[in-house]
Amino acid sequence: MCLGCGRRAPQHDLVRFTAVVREGALVVVRDHRGDLGGRGLYTCRARECVQRALERRAFARGARAQVTAGAGLVDEVGDGTGVSS
Repeated sequence: MCLGCGRRAPQHDLVRFTAVVREGALVVVRDHRGDLGGRGLYTCRARECVQRALERRAFARGARAQVTAGAGLVDEVGDGTGVSS
């Protein structure tokens, strides 16, 4: 399920993020290959869904932990042409 818009879709249709420890803090990063450990955090391939998830603090809720997610995360998903509704 997309953390931004709430759309249910198969995982292979979504972008996977996860929280990793960096300098003592949990940081949300894109999991390009799907091999990073931890709880998977998914959004649509649309930039607006990643932005909405950031604004709603959905990554923290999804990770069930205090996480940091930078604005550069939005740039990791491409041009925003993904399906979102």
